Amino acid sequence: MTMSLNEVEAMARKAARGAGFEWGLAEDAGKATRWLCAQGQDGVAEAVAVFTNGAAAGSTLACGAALSDRAADLRKGAVELQNISDPLFLLPFAAMAAQTLRATVEVECDGCRALTDGKSLTLTGDFPEIASALSIRLTDTVLGAEGPSSRARPNPSDWAELETLAKRTYAPATDESRLKGAGAGLSDND
Repeated sequence: MTMSLNEVEAMARKAARGAGFEWGLAEDAGKATRWLCAQGQDGVAEAVAVFTNGAAAGSTLACGAALSDRAADLRKGAVELQNISDPLFLLPFAAMAAQTLRATVEVECDGCRALTDGKSLTLTGDFPEIASALSIRLTDTVLGAEGPSSRARPNPSDWAELETLAKRTYAPATDESRLKGAGAGLSDND
């Protein structure tokens, strides 16, 4: 199964909304999922984990949004977080901060390390499901230019989970909505 990055972003955005996230966070989640896929990571599986983890996932997404919104704070020193669920999902937000600051951002947790300049990503180690301690800081490391991928290859079961969450956003068809022009009207004869 292969999907365009646009398809991934749109589906992840709808799925985040279906999982109960506000529109702003849902849009951020869609962009984050897309960015991970463009970097060769399994962004769809990460999104499913975040969207189905309840309150812990909300904090991951909220931390990510705060990180990109307050990127300038990284110039003052490292940001330290504890007990972060699905820390890999923070990397796109670190990338946004890196682009804003025109710098390289390092994310380190439980012996794993990620470096991003916003366009590329270098990973060392496997990020855990829950990071007991996570540090985000600026670094002088220069990254090589690797081109992002233009396609995602999600696991079909993860994609199906996103579709299930996205379906929660659909309004059911009613006679009233059909009379007002939705769908084919009351006489659907195709």
